[in-house]
Amino acid sequence: MANSGRLMSRGLWAGVAAVGLVVLSACTGNSGSGADSSGSSASDERFQEGSGGQTAARASAADNEAGLAPGSGDSASSLGLLLDRKLIKTGTITLESKDIDKVLVGIDGVVSAQRGIVESEDAQTDDEGHTKTASVTLRVPVDNFDPAVDAITGLGVLVREQTSTEDVTTKVADVNARVDSAQRSIDQLRLLFSRANTLGDIIRLESELSQRQADLESLQAQQRSLGRQTALSTIQVSITRPDEAPALVSDDGDQAGFVDGIKSGWSGLVTFVQGVAHVFGLVLPLGTLALVVAVPIWLVVRRSNVMSR
Repeated sequence: MANSGRLMSRGLWAGVAAVGLVVLSACTGNSGSGADSSGSSASDERFQEGSGGQTAARASAADNEAGLAPGSGDSASSLGLLLDRKLIKTGTITLESKDIDKVLVGIDGVVSAQRGIVESEDAQTDDEGHTKTASVTLRVPVDNFDPAVDAITGLGVLVREQTSTEDVTTKVADVNARVDSAQRSIDQLRLLFSRANTLGDIIRLESELSQRQADLESLQAQQRSLGRQTALSTIQVSITRPDEAPALVSDDGDQAGFVDGIKSGWSGLVTFVQGVAHVFGLVLPLGTLALVVAVPIWLVVRRSNVMSR
């Protein structure tokens, strides 16, 4: 009985020890996983901070490229400013064509297709009524500038093409801001003018209003000019006829030389006759005048000699 009691006591203690070991290992596992979790969280935080720093750096670079101060707007507004550019485009094209009238008709078709206008056109004709030179100034929307240039250069033999693009986005924004500021200043001066009581204040405010109004009108003129230039681009087209090809030489060199000799001799004879006729035409009036003066003198002298004998 004593032996069985000791065995039961040992078994109980073994069970308690086993339960304790299980509980201890569970606590140790939880502690390790907690450490891992905290390590992962710290790593995630560092990654997020790094990603956020890179994102901020990229946003700052985009703002700098757009001409904005760092952090002055979100990326969507920055992209909008980058795309909303005000451009002035101009082009000069010189073409050669044997049929200038046909090229002019083609230019009218290009202008109609690109929704532009013909601002001016100047053409010169020869003695037979054929157009020998023409100059046309076109205005087409800025977005249609490149297609219009490509279409016009294909209407004849391209001699010269020159295009230029000027970005005036900053200038347009500056003029618009100055117009708004000048308008607000004039409104304030008008309010003060309506409340002025003394003659001195009225005169001073009226003079200031006149100056501010002149400045506003000048700024508005610049604003309208920039608006027209950025809305419609300018293309100047010059068209000329190519030089006439030299006459073909006959296969028979001797015959061609003989004919050329006759032509040259005849041309020389005509030139000589024209020169002689020109000289005779100059001398004839002078000779007639000399005869009219000399004959009476000769008669008087002769009569004097006869009487003296």
